[in-house]
Amino acid sequence: MWKHKEAKKQEKKKFDRKLSKEILGIFARTLLIAVISFLVLNEAANRLVLHYVETEILAISEYQLIDIQYGILGISFLSGIALFLALFLTLVGERLAYIGDIVKGIDALRRHDWEHEIPLRGENELTELAFFINQFSREEQAFQEREKRMKEEKITLIRSLSHDIRTPLTSLLSYSEFMKQKESLTAEEMNKYMDLVEQKSRQIKVLTEQLLDGGNRRTELMEDGRFLMEQLVDEWATELEEDYTLEISLKECPDFSGEFDVQELRRIFDNLASNIRKYAEESAPVSLCVKEKDGRLCIVQSNACKQETEKVESTKIGIASIRKVAEQYGGTATVFYTEQNFSIEITLCKINA
Repeated sequence: MWKHKEAKKQEKKKFDRKLSKEILGIFARTLLIAVISFLVLNEAANRLVLHYVETEILAISEYQLIDIQYGILGISFLSGIALFLALFLTLVGERLAYIGDIVKGIDALRRHDWEHEIPLRGENELTELAFFINQFSREEQAFQEREKRMKEEKITLIRSLSHDIRTPLTSLLSYSEFMKQKESLTAEEMNKYMDLVEQKSRQIKVLTEQLLDGGNRRTELMEDGRFLMEQLVDEWATELEEDYTLEISLKECPDFSGEFDVQELRRIFDNLASNIRKYAEESAPVSLCVKEKDGRLCIVQSNACKQETEKVESTKIGIASIRKVAEQYGGTATVFYTEQNFSIEITLCKINA
């Protein structure tokens, strides 16, 4: 804050020269030029007249010579005044014309034309005014861009979380429909599906709270990261095992610990499952591998794509949501896609093995 104020003072020092002093200086300089011009012109004219009289040997009286000298004096005086007025008005006019540039700058502000910049000329109050108008324009432009960026981020967050809320909600409806269609359920099956329903309900509640809370994260230290991955992979498999052949590998996943937001990780697996249901070929296996890569936690999922005449329209929100979560951990989400195959590699934070 102190440095900012000092910088402001330094900028202001550039324009300490007063406009009134500047105009007074112009007046003094032009007056001096006019006086010198008057004296030089008067002296030159007198010498010229005397030289002409002597050369031509004209017979003129002393009174006539005095009249001629007074005439020369008057003409020289009027010439000096004319020169003074021309120079003074020209130089002052340049300063006053600068007001027109400032008016244009103010009008550009009114029209929200933040790119317009007033040229800085001179070192007076008008220059200072132009400087601060330019500064205000830049600050306003930065504010508008920041506000626009925040709005875009807010819209993206709402779309992302709304999409992620829909994913567990779809699973919830599927479990309910499945239990209704099945004639009889064992106590074990009933407990299993009720646990899944409760889990997805809690997930929807947390995502809704995040939506209302502006997407704030809730990270916590996970001492047994491998066990967490096994749980999330098991949830992912439960959603898909009825319809797909799954190939799951956690052999390369070490024992590790780290700071994680469990709901963020669950969103990754939910979006992977949602994409599989929309685009994966049911007759081909779906693979998922959780491993360590370059000291980071890495999730790789791949599947064959549906070969249908009518392609399912993709909003890309699921992939964008996964990528956003990966970026929160300093990682990336890289998609490899062809008409036949889909693969995504998600790298998350560095892990402590």
